[in-house]
Amino acid sequence: MPTSQKSFEALIGRFKAGNTLLQGWVDYAPSNSLIQKAALAAFITEVEAANLLVATTKTALDNARAARAALVFIDKDRNPTCLERRLQTIVPYLSGEFGKNHPATKFVHSVRLKMRPNYKKKAEGAPRGAGNSPMERSYAAAVGQAQEVISRLTSLGAAYKPADSNLKPPALQTLVDQIIAANTDVQNATEAYGVANHARKTLYDNASGMTSRVTSVKGYLASFTGGKKSDHYREYNKATKGT
Repeated sequence: MPTSQKSFEALIGRFKAGNTLLQGWVDYAPSNSLIQKAALAAFITEVEAANLLVATTKTALDNARAARAALVFIDKDRNPTCLERRLQTIVPYLSGEFGKNHPATKFVHSVRLKMRPNYKKKAEGAPRGAGNSPMERSYAAAVGQAQEVISRLTSLGAAYKPADSNLKPPALQTLVDQIIAANTDVQNATEAYGVANHARKTLYDNASGMTSRVTSVKGYLASFTGGKKSDHYREYNKATKGT
């Protein structure tokens, strides 16, 4: 069963190689409509369209994730107004204006630390996946945490007046709204990608899919003189196996 885009592409490549042979054989004339020449050509077109849709929806998903990440987490100096950078800037401001032990200062500081948790590395020799990835992030949690920060800052009233307007509650709320919208974009893109993947997998693995058609073609070719040792069978088998 294919496990990657590369595997799917390799399979359709071998299937096309086998089809090229079949299309050139005048004596290839099966009764099974799924493996007749015209049907195989049409099937290849359908599979290639499905592969393209998977690639397109994956790109859309990657782009949506990247756009969301840029709103939330620091990426060197490319997104200076992201949520993490703003909280990073708010903490020293609160510390200077209200003191490092002020409840608002301590709360925002704790939220900023939660956004970049430190995970222990997996023990040496432990199996893959045994450790927690430092890239694990909860964007839903980021929204909730940001809303809490906005509430805390708003409660400070007129005393909270940073020079940078991006650090004020209205601008922070606008950013939170953008993150919420970005979460929706990622969810929609994830769904579209999943649907495309399922549809493609069906073309490869269902009863009328690629695997079944190859098996049926081989069954028909085995009816030629020599059976599985006939030239037709051996050439097709070699082409579909990529050997």
